[in-house]
Amino acid sequence: MTSTWMTTAIAIVGTLLGSGLTAFVTARTERRKNEALERQQIRQEAAQDRAALRELRVEHQKWRRDRRQAAYKSLMDAAHEAQGAIWQLARLTLEPYDQHRYDMRRGAAIDAVRATRQAATTVELEGPAAVAQAGAEYAEAIDRHIHPPIQYLMELSRGTQTDEQKDRYRSSAAETGLHVDDMQRRFVPLARAALDELMDEAGQQT
Repeated sequence: MTSTWMTTAIAIVGTLLGSGLTAFVTARTERRKNEALERQQIRQEAAQDRAALRELRVEHQKWRRDRRQAAYKSLMDAAHEAQGAIWQLARLTLEPYDQHRYDMRRGAAIDAVRATRQAATTVELEGPAAVAQAGAEYAEAIDRHIHPPIQYLMELSRGTQTDEQKDRYRSSAAETGLHVDDMQRRFVPLARAALDELMDEAGQQT
């Protein structure tokens, strides 16, 4: 009887130990599986965050490029308009002096030059430094280009000009015109390189 009781007790204890061990192993396996899933989820979220950050940087670079491109184009357009207005003003040097026409064309040319200056200021804000400097010098060249016809027409308003005065005007106008061309040729490749650099940086982010 005692032997039977002991055998039964041992069997019960063995069953309980086996059940406990099985539950322990099962719980540990489940915990490890959950930890592995959590680590995988963390890695996935980190990868998603990195991808989102890269995409954000690329979009920012594209946004900066678009802003710069718009600023550069505005300066080019304003300078072109100013050159046209100055040319219209300079045509008056070939005609008898007319105060009204002079005032109209001078005002239009000055407004166009002022717009070029403002466009150059926007380029300065957008950068980079080399392009900002070239843009400022481009606008300065446009500003200087307006002075020869204004000076000549002011003198013409006081009477007929001598051949020497005419030659001096033509020489001065030609010099400032060439300077505008030089500054444009300097500005354009620098602006193009700055835009390409931003796109290269965006490409490296992907």
